[in-house]
Amino acid sequence: LPERAPIAADASHPAFEVLAELGRRDPDALQALGRLLTDDVIKHAPRLASRRRLEGLKFRIEMERRRSRDPLAACVRLSQLMHQSLSELHAVLNEPNGFRRPAPRAAGTVLGFPPAGESPI
Repeated sequence: LPERAPIAADASHPAFEVLAELGRRDPDALQALGRLLTDDVIKHAPRLASRRRLEGLKFRIEMERRRSRDPLAACVRLSQLMHQSLSELHAVLNEPNGFRRPAPRAAGTVLGFPPAGESPI
């Protein structure tokens, strides 16, 4: 018997083989499905702060895609962003105290302003 590709990876997501075929036949439909699934993940995020963070990440990804000259360039750029983020996470996990220290305060002179309604001269 020939092996058939599964129709769904789980109850709500298509299997990889189905997505790959959709990408070959109708790339725009694959992109639309990706946007739909992404929006669903954001909509069901448990906290407002998480939803906002995910919206920001989605925006950044879309902007990188638009700025790229072709899909491969977009893939490379997004991969670089993921590696940078992973590197930052690695640094935080391995040196947590380095991220808890308050930033050094810059020395400077504080200038006084005249009260409202008074002329500075």
